[in-house]
Amino acid sequence: MADNKAIVRTIEEAWGRNDLAALDQHFAPDFNNEQSHAQGLPIGLDGAKMAHQGAMAAFPDRRIEILDLVGDGDTVAVRVRTTGTNTGGAAFLGQPEANGAKIDFEMWSIYHLRDGKVVRHVGINDGVTAMMQVGSFKPGM
Repeated sequence: MADNKAIVRTIEEAWGRNDLAALDQHFAPDFNNEQSHAQGLPIGLDGAKMAHQGAMAAFPDRRIEILDLVGDGDTVAVRVRTTGTNTGGAAFLGQPEANGAKIDFEMWSIYHLRDGKVVRHVGINDGVTAMMQVGSFKPGM
């Protein structure tokens, strides 16, 4: 049995260094991210890569820091800290213009693996904090 925590760490590190080609080997053909896919993008790894490319265009200096990584059998959970600077505009956060705003928020993911391949992903991003940080949402609006 593959070390699922090591696989998820490798995946998160590939996302972090923007190495999308390195991801293919870790995802099953029937990978499902329906619960957490970006609206308007296809479900699956291709859609996840598109969302990632949009984030990298908005925040080219984006960094991911793994804060927690825990696993139990075929399920692995990870909590990461995401930082970056809005130098490319972030329309998906309601801020289409680059404004130099800094982001610093957490994302949580649960990966389900089968035979060493990711078959399902559910996740949540602290989008409200990200929107506040880029200036597109102010509390009390």
